Amino acid sequence: MKLQRLDTGVGRYYYHTSGNTPTIADGTFFIVPSVTTVLGQIVSYKLEELRQSIGDEELDKIGKRATKRGTAMHSFLENYFICLQKTSNPDKSLLYTQKKTPLDLRNDGIPEESIIEGRNLFYNYYYEGQLSRISRVYSTEQFVWSIKHRYAGTLDFCFVDQNNRLVIADFKSANGIKDEETIHKYFLQLAAYTIAFEELFNRKISHTELWISNRHGMQERILSGSELTNYKEEYIQWVEKFHQKWSPEEIISTYYKR
Repeated sequence: MKLQRLDTGVGRYYYHTSGNTPTIADGTFFIVPSVTTVLGQIVSYKLEELRQSIGDEELDKIGKRATKRGTAMHSFLENYFICLQKTSNPDKSLLYTQKKTPLDLRNDGIPEESIIEGRNLFYNYYYEGQLSRISRVYSTEQFVWSIKHRYAGTLDFCFVDQNNRLVIADFKSANGIKDEETIHKYFLQLAAYTIAFEELFNRKISHTELWISNRHGMQERILSGSELTNYKEEYIQWVEKFHQKWSPEEIISTYYKR
């Protein structure tokens, strides 16, 4: 099933249609929320405190700068992995992303300051050893979805490590060390991607990694074993809560255009 993206004022959704006049009622219109839309239910008390402290306008500026910085970092990583998957050569992959990524980002209108920030954040991954643990690239920017639990999203990276484990990894950029409230939400993302990946590919994932690059270095957290199981159960509770509250018909009637 091929899902298409639908960005709305109340979150991101993915849908699939069939038939001339698709509807939810007859099953010819399938629509699900994204992982981040589901997790948008979770109130960030730290973010609300910051909003109260600096105001909406300044918080919006910080958010836009972080988005551009994160986009740049992800682009450097993605091009590195694309080349590594084809060549299995880290040196060639580094040269490839160093040459290609800035051109891509400039064409997309990303400012030079953000490109430099993103490149420096990428170098943390390279020089602090995260990328050297990759034995084989399995997939990058892998779109996954769950029919059973009705949601979809894109996981950053899946690879085979030096212990021959299939690992899902999620990349984040930051100004500094992330707090436990934020880590908790990131772990729920990893759990969501793991559930969907296992359902879609019938492959068991027992080990996931969160890689956060900031201006001072790397912050790495592991989610595996029983802790991963617990987070998967918690995410399922959040997605079930979401489906109890939202109206697919309202999203379709307001935002879907044939």
